[in-house]
Amino acid sequence: MKVVLRLRYLGEFSQMQQQYHSQHQQQRYDLRPRPNKRSDIIPITFPSVFRRTPGKPPTATCVLRHFGLSTYSSYELGMGHYSKVYKAFQDNREVAVKIVKLNEVSEEFLKRFIPREKECWSKLRHRNICELFACLGCEEFNYLYMVMEYCPNGDLLSYIQKKGPLSDTKGRRWMRALLDAVGYLHKNRIAHRDIKAENVLISRRENVKLTDFGFACELSDHYYSRTYCGSRAYSSPEVLKGIPYDVYKNDVWSLGVLCFVSMTSSMPFREDSNTNSAIVEQQRRRTYRWPTYVSPECRQSIDTMMAFYQDDRPTTKESKKLPFFLRGSVQTKMECDDDSAEYA
Repeated sequence: MKVVLRLRYLGEFSQMQQQYHSQHQQQRYDLRPRPNKRSDIIPITFPSVFRRTPGKPPTATCVLRHFGLSTYSSYELGMGHYSKVYKAFQDNREVAVKIVKLNEVSEEFLKRFIPREKECWSKLRHRNICELFACLGCEEFNYLYMVMEYCPNGDLLSYIQKKGPLSDTKGRRWMRALLDAVGYLHKNRIAHRDIKAENVLISRRENVKLTDFGFACELSDHYYSRTYCGSRAYSSPEVLKGIPYDVYKNDVWSLGVLCFVSMTSSMPFREDSNTNSAIVEQQRRRTYRWPTYVSPECRQSIDTMMAFYQDDRPTTKESKKLPFFLRGSVQTKMECDDDSAEYA
């Protein structure tokens, strides 16, 4: 049975309804972020002039043109289980557009994770977090279009696969930037819960930006969860064991794994293990091996972030004071501050 999108799952949007001046005139939307009201989901409909085949959804190009954007024909940046990402332009500015097929996702994903992603992501404003400009919802064809910041250098995993392990200097700078980003999330009572190399994008100036907030959660009073989500290779022991876990300390574990991957271009634990318990045992025994070129400071810092028991793990603020990240911290901060010009 097909899941039908009901806009009430995503909030009250009646006041945001927009009307065409005429059937053949395209209406343009300003997708630049606004100070107090950002990334509201705009319900959209399409006149027949936009449809190549009656009853079938319009192409991505038609949708983006509808909002004053233009695309490369069939130019895809990437794809996931339920979505594709296209490169687009608005007023000579490059953006990325994630198109989600809502009729193919589970009802839980539709009701919980999509509204949560929009709600969490739209509040964020940080130089190391990929910015969400707008959400466009098409009820008629069950599609969601998310317009976001474009990062031309791809994701961190592809970067490492192409260029190999990061140098100490670049690894320290990028990991400190990600610690800043995740610390900003935690300060705002948001946990990411899916930190991995594929969810770190690299901007034109080679500044790293955290993205994909599909599993993010906004916390009220408690910060423990039982929800199993994220990628198994980056999940902490408590998540794999299915016990209540500290969502903040789980993010720190994932950052430790990410740092290991960045500095060694390999995963710390064998991914061919059939069960979660087998991976947990590897985590307990710390079966990962360090290449000789990895500095003792780096090893010690990653070991600390990947402490088996969550109570022994540092916070993001404490992690930045670990030997590897503390070294050269003044220079690193200056480099990151220079990257803030991208927001000008």
